Amino acid sequence: MWKMNKELSSLFILIFALQVFAGSAAATTIYVDSDGSGNYTTVQDALDNAVDGNTIIVRPGNYDEDLAVDVSVTLIGSSGYPTVGKIEVNRQSQISGLTITGGVRFEQAGMSCIIRNNKFDECGVSIGNNYACGNQTIIDNLFTDSPIGVFTYDSIDNKITGNTFQNCHTGIELTYGIGRHVVKGNTFQDCDVGIRLIEDSATIYNNYFSSDINLVLEDDGDARLNTTKTAGTNIIDGPYIGGNFWGSPSGDGFSQTHPDTNGDGIAEEEYQVDEGVIDHLPLVTPRTEPEPVLPIANFRVNTTHGNAPLSVLFTDTSQNATGLSWDVNGDGVEDSNAASFAYTYTSRGTYEAKLTVSNANGTDTETAVITVMEEEIPILPVANFTVNKTSGYYPLTVLFTDTSQNATGLSWDVNGDGVEDSNAASFAYTYTSRGTYEAKLTVSNANGTDTETAVITVMEEEIPILPVANFTVNKTSGYYPLNVLFTDTSQNATGLSWDVNGDGVEDSNAASFAYTYTSRGTYEAKLTVSNANGTDTETAVITVMEEEIPILPVANFTVNKTSGYYPLNVLFTDTSQNATGLSWDVNGDGVEDSNAASFAYTYTSRGTYEAKLTVSNANGTDTETATIDVVKKSSSGSSGGGGGGGGSPEPAKNVKVKELAQVFITNGKAIKFEFKKNATCIVYVGFDAKKNAGKTTTIVEELKGKSSLVSELPAGEVYKSFNVWVGNSGYATSKNIENPVICFKVENTWIGDENVDKASITLNRYSDKKWEQLPAKISGEDDTYLYFTSDVPGFSSFAITGTSTTASEIVTENGTSLETRALQDDGNESTDMDTQEEQEGSTKFSDIPPVYGIIGIFVLGLICVIIYLKLPK
Repeated sequence: MWKMNKELSSLFILIFALQVFAGSAAATTIYVDSDGSGNYTTVQDALDNAVDGNTIIVRPGNYDEDLAVDVSVTLIGSSGYPTVGKIEVNRQSQISGLTITGGVRFEQAGMSCIIRNNKFDECGVSIGNNYACGNQTIIDNLFTDSPIGVFTYDSIDNKITGNTFQNCHTGIELTYGIGRHVVKGNTFQDCDVGIRLIEDSATIYNNYFSSDINLVLEDDGDARLNTTKTAGTNIIDGPYIGGNFWGSPSGDGFSQTHPDTNGDGIAEEEYQVDEGVIDHLPLVTPRTEPEPVLPIANFRVNTTHGNAPLSVLFTDTSQNATGLSWDVNGDGVEDSNAASFAYTYTSRGTYEAKLTVSNANGTDTETAVITVMEEEIPILPVANFTVNKTSGYYPLTVLFTDTSQNATGLSWDVNGDGVEDSNAASFAYTYTSRGTYEAKLTVSNANGTDTETAVITVMEEEIPILPVANFTVNKTSGYYPLNVLFTDTSQNATGLSWDVNGDGVEDSNAASFAYTYTSRGTYEAKLTVSNANGTDTETAVITVMEEEIPILPVANFTVNKTSGYYPLNVLFTDTSQNATGLSWDVNGDGVEDSNAASFAYTYTSRGTYEAKLTVSNANGTDTETATIDVVKKSSSGSSGGGGGGGGSPEPAKNVKVKELAQVFITNGKAIKFEFKKNATCIVYVGFDAKKNAGKTTTIVEELKGKSSLVSELPAGEVYKSFNVWVGNSGYATSKNIENPVICFKVENTWIGDENVDKASITLNRYSDKKWEQLPAKISGEDDTYLYFTSDVPGFSSFAITGTSTTASEIVTENGTSLETRALQDDGNESTDMDTQEEQEGSTKFSDIPPVYGIIGIFVLGLICVIIYLKLPK
């Protein structure tokens, strides 16, 4: 029966996958308009007919309806914030641009949604009833008159950023959760309570509080109220990001009454909100002092060089000066203190003229070089001229124009016969026969002469010049009505005619004109030009479209590794779509690390980092994140004492040692994660892959005692407690893997010291708030360890137990129950771990020695007999 159910389940999963694939393939954009011009008149009809990946654009209007989002879509208000009622989100989606009057509610686990740029009127956002409902992003929304703007219950890892809460009873209320919420960049204005924490925790920084009560902590609620002091513009435009601005509507809040003496925008004392809850870097308005006004020296002279005696007029043009002193001959002695004076240089030389100005805040100087020469340098003429043409057919008339310098006289000989043809500054000469002529201009003054020549080529007959059609347009495509400017750039044309809509009728004969296309289509715009020698045409295609659909960017990227020992070098590669710009922040400090499509970054210290890629185009922005786990390499080669790490929910203080293994997961292959460092009691973790997942990390955490994720230890002698986390959250399920197995080892000394019966050693798995015993088969033995394998329904928290030889009857009874329950579990979701895609790799499980196979068959047969005897007759 169990085998049949398993086969039916596999068939159901295959059919479901085909339906999802078919739905995704049909992903498109759906329009909703209450006047009937869209695909649907109600938003819920659009949602009911959408498939995963669709975008639903809601046009302006008041849609008096409550919504259930049961597919993964992007729901956007096109403009004017269309109004809807209550929204219940059951699949991973994005919602933006709406006015919401009934609130947004999340209760489904394992999805991450973005609620962005909406207006909540007397309502808010409610997130989940267990921690798997966390990791939601609430950003840039406006909450007005809400009972509670954002409410969470038993949730984790929510990001509440850039929102405004006005006149709310409570802006944000985080209750009975696992914590790790981030609340930053928000404004709380005239609320009864800004933030309330009830048995939950959050990091709260760079927020603006101005409410009756800014922060309330109840039932061990805890908050970190500042981040590390970091240069950057904070929420009140100060120079550093640190804590929060603590104000009040009456103007007597902490940040409004405490000074900033050093101008960094941080108060000089800490602000204690509650016992043990302190903002160490509270924000205040930065203190500014006027910059001292220094004098700026400057002056002008009427000349900087000449022959002796040379008289130079010096005029002060300085700014902010109350006194001045001139030393214009470089002898260090003041020559004048007047604002303007004349000085005569009587001997040849190069002099530095210096002006020194001053005021109460300092001094400044400005210099100029004065060059005095002994005798005048003769200025010679420089011949030059222009012509309007240098070649052509006779009779050829050429216009000569003098552009010489320093000349008092000139003479033209433009046909090379040695006879002056003109002495005018500009004249025209006609060449009547074929030839190559040297045109020469001779200029003169009292100090000398100069000449300049040009070659004029005169040809015998004219070659017919045909017109060449060409034109430019300011646009070639767009949405109607489309106005296009046509500009003629043809050559050698004396006439032109435009037909820009392809109807064969002239639309214009002007050199430049604008034409408006009023209907959709592809048009051939044609220009025909002509002269006495012929005609020519040029065409361009104008594409007129009906309506523009905004294309938003989709952020995505790959990394070559997600964890390792520092220094850890990670290659980030952008795979986004529709993006024109990108920005990387891969160390979580809020500062751009690169804007290149691919770059490598080296992590130099231990920690868990959020690597974020933000992409944009003209229509908007999108972000994608990945977690990078950087650990310190211990002397034994395994990472221990560092906690659950990499997204594990196990507290770090409860982890004795942990070990990582990485494998490339390929569909249809047997996968084995081998832990070769022998840091824990686990030898390997394996399963058969049903879906490609690329390079995937599995972490085993051996615990110091009982896991914090279980209520109590299982019955019997406990050998070890440990956690197994495979891949990203939601990967290790029956949809992606099958036949999961764990191979573990037990020390022979423990078996002997505790008088444990080897046949009683069992693997226990914690699921649905209770322990489930899983049969374990002996797979090998050496001098130190006894090795076991156990088929498991899924990966989570485990404990290895055994029964002393005095309790063998209990073991037999429990063994019967174990086999029955093990057949009923289909697996649970794993905890969040980093995964890289598009890699390959496969492993086969270790062979089991034949003798242990025979023993296993015998034990299995015995269990089946016991089960049969216990079944009701």
